[in-house]
Amino acid sequence: MAGIAFPDHDSGTRAGTVEWMPAPRSGFAAFRGRVLLALGLVVAIVVATVVGTNLLVEAKLASIPRVDLQLAPTPAGGGANFLLIGSDTRSFVSTELDQQMFGDSGVGGQRSDTIMVLHVDPDSERSLLVSFPRDLWVNIPGKGNSKINAAFNDGPQAIADTLQSEFGVPIQHYVEVNFDSFRQIVDAVGNISVYFPTAARDALSLLDVPAPGCVELDGAGALSFVRSRHLELLDPATGRWQDADAIPDIGRIARQQAFLRELGRKAMNAAMSNPIKGNDIIDSALGKLTLDQDFGRTDVFALIDAFAADDATSGPESVTVPNTPATEGGQSVLEATQPEADALLTRLRDFDTVVPDAPPDAGDASPGDTKVKVLNASGATGAAATALSGLTDAGFEGGATGNADGSLGTTEVRYRPGAEANAALVASYVSGPVKVVEDESVSGADVTLVLGRGFGGVTTPAPVASAAPAASAAPADPADPASLAPVPGEC
Repeated sequence: MAGIAFPDHDSGTRAGTVEWMPAPRSGFAAFRGRVLLALGLVVAIVVATVVGTNLLVEAKLASIPRVDLQLAPTPAGGGANFLLIGSDTRSFVSTELDQQMFGDSGVGGQRSDTIMVLHVDPDSERSLLVSFPRDLWVNIPGKGNSKINAAFNDGPQAIADTLQSEFGVPIQHYVEVNFDSFRQIVDAVGNISVYFPTAARDALSLLDVPAPGCVELDGAGALSFVRSRHLELLDPATGRWQDADAIPDIGRIARQQAFLRELGRKAMNAAMSNPIKGNDIIDSALGKLTLDQDFGRTDVFALIDAFAADDATSGPESVTVPNTPATEGGQSVLEATQPEADALLTRLRDFDTVVPDAPPDAGDASPGDTKVKVLNASGATGAAATALSGLTDAGFEGGATGNADGSLGTTEVRYRPGAEANAALVASYVSGPVKVVEDESVSGADVTLVLGRGFGGVTTPAPVASAAPAASAAPADPADPASLAPVPGEC
């Protein structure tokens, strides 16, 4: 059988074959061929990388420590609440340096040093990261009232149950990282830059920054930074050390959230630009976690997408449960501030709510020329009457009240055509997420306020301050601790 011949250096053809030579190609055809070949190689590399990464993730997940938990089912439309726990267990302490850094927690078992819930909703463009202060006063099922971090002493199930029973927040997945795991993950990603406007120290976490400037924190330094609950800053005006935080845990939470965003941004950039580095990060990060029994590959990539950030303003929206200092049983605690806390927590409960854009400008509309009707879709008894009373007290003309068909997660301000400014004015008096929509069916009023589960009450909006010339703006007070606070990534 005849085959395809290739040129022979000596005779021009190989014996016993049929000679075939391609016709010369035009310059464009040759160029197109090279482009197609390049594109084919790129596609092949991308596919191989994705497949390889998936196989690597699957292999790593198979070896990760698991805990069997009774968690909430996955929402019908997808998404999940990931309970992220930073454990203060000292069980890994084996060296003299670790003993110096971590010592003994002073209590048996373990506590949750950090409690966060990451809300991932496929219908939202940005994920939501909510921190629960460790001193938040709650009722732990089967245990009674205590600080929320004490729930973790009875294991992951107890803290998941507490979030569900106390705040109505369902938990679909569980992720735990301890002190040792955290520093190893940072070392795998690479040093994280933190700008310190002034010298800083914390004798308990061993943070020691002797001079202002940009500091590259490795795993050990990063751990000292995010653990700091007694941060002191050197006041350049007086030369004295002063406490950085009025409430230590709240100040620390803000630093943790900023650090995690920067860590996520750097990890993503490193993985995208260097596949080998990305492999090391995945290998290190997944190998150092404890997960629930159902945590799978798609959940890994959901976390990656949630923390993906181009800069300090992207990545997850990070907030803390609104709280107020209080005293319970002779100890200082924090209590959730209502209704602001519930308005935030509603966003963790719902998986079909897109946080709306800012409402339109109220213009010259005033309460006196705005008639409002209120419908209740929140499920709270008497909410419509209470809301209307608050609005009429603020000067609005009251309309009818009643119950809406069905329920809503996000409160809606529906307005008749032409009453856009009136709707914007009403929206400015609503606490919690609110969506403003035109509705031709609105009758008997300019605006119909439909209360959702995230409705936080009627509040008086803050007055809008007139813009002052930039030159007359007062400079930041250098003695203000907030202006001296360290900033991850600002180098």
